[in-house]
Amino acid sequence: MFEPNEILTTLTGRGLVTAEGCQSVRVRYRVVVERRQGGVFAYGDLHGSHAGLRPIWLEPDAQLRLKNGRRLDISLTDLVGDSAAFESIGDVGAL
Repeated sequence: MFEPNEILTTLTGRGLVTAEGCQSVRVRYRVVVERRQGGVFAYGDLHGSHAGLRPIWLEPDAQLRLKNGRRLDISLTDLVGDSAAFESIGDVGAL
């Protein structure tokens, strides 16, 4: 049995955020991977260009490519200046 909302790991690095119809944006990221009832999910922060992140923030679905090449389906939930918050879309599995 596991604890509800158990943090499994935190990942940091440089990556790339993409969304359909938008230019990709280079970012620094912090990803918190957490086990919740029903699966493993992620949330965190991105730091990049406001001008690049704003069009992606307006799209419902985006993708974050981590430094190890792994891709996470995400949705940007907040954008303030050059910083954005995000949540994963669905279960992320093992990272």
